[in-house]
Amino acid sequence: MRKIPGALCLCLLATAFGVNAAGCDDPHPLRFALTPYKSPATQLAQYRPLISQLEKVLARRVEIVATPSYGTAIEGLLADGIDLAELGPASYAIAINRGARITAFATFAFHPGPNTESASTYRSLLIVRRDKGIDKIDALRDTTLALTDPASTSGAVLPRRAISQLTGVPLESFFRRVVFAGAHDRAIAAVRQDLVDAAFVSSAQLDDALRHGKVQADDYRVLWRSPPIPYDPIVLRQGLCPALAAKIRHVFLGDATPLARMFKELDSSGFVATSDEAYREIRELFPASP
Repeated sequence: MRKIPGALCLCLLATAFGVNAAGCDDPHPLRFALTPYKSPATQLAQYRPLISQLEKVLARRVEIVATPSYGTAIEGLLADGIDLAELGPASYAIAINRGARITAFATFAFHPGPNTESASTYRSLLIVRRDKGIDKIDALRDTTLALTDPASTSGAVLPRRAISQLTGVPLESFFRRVVFAGAHDRAIAAVRQDLVDAAFVSSAQLDDALRHGKVQADDYRVLWRSPPIPYDPIVLRQGLCPALAAKIRHVFLGDATPLARMFKELDSSGFVATSDEAYREIRELFPASP
C-alpha cells in the first residue's frame, strides 16, 4: 500500500476537522446553540427560518446543539464545540470571563410590550398569582420560588442580588424552597398552576406568554422589577474563517426579508448590531478566572 506523505496526512486530518490551509476553522456542519428559554421543540420551530437561511447562504448543514442549560452552552464554547450561539447576558459574561474565544456581534430588538417598555432592553420580574393576595416581597418569606437556570440573568443572577439587598438574607434562606424550572415559560407556568408561590422571569418572556394566551394580565402581580438588561448577544467563535464569519454576520444583519416569519412569531423588529461594550455592566458582576 502506498504510504501517504506526512504533510498530506496532516492536511487531510485538518480538513476532516474543518481547518483549512489558512489555519482557520471552516466547520461542516456549523454548530449552533440556542439559549434554553422555552421547550426545544417550540424554539426550534420559531428559529427555523434563521436556520434555513444560514444553511442556504453558507451551503452547509446547521446542527442545533442541544443545550439543556446555560452551563452546557458555556462549556461547549470553552471547548470550541459550538461555532455560533445565542447566550443570555450573564452566560455571555461567564463565558468571556472564563476565557471563551467568542465575539458578540448581534442581538434582538423587540417591540415593547406590557412589561417591557424598551426595544433594546428587558427586565427581571418577580411574579406571583394575583389571587394569592401577596402585594409585597416580605410576604413571600418561607414560601416557594421558581428560578429558571443558575446562569440566567433575569431568572437567577440578578434575583439573587436583589433578594439579598432587599431582605438582608440570601435567597435560599429567605424562601422555604427554591427550584429551577429550566426555562422561563416553565417558571411562568409553575406560578400559574400554583406549583410555586413566586418566580423570577424575563419580562420579554412574560410578554410572549401573554401574546400567545398562555397567561392573562389579571393572572399575576409583579412585585419587583430589575434595572434594564440588554437583550441576548449572538456570538461567533473567533477561530472561524473570516469569509465564513462575514457570511454569518450578513444573515443576521443584512436583508431581513427571509427572516420575517421568525420575527413575527417572536414579536421582534429584527436583529441589530452589538458589541462587548453593551454587556460591560453585566460582566462586572463576574470576576475573571485567574
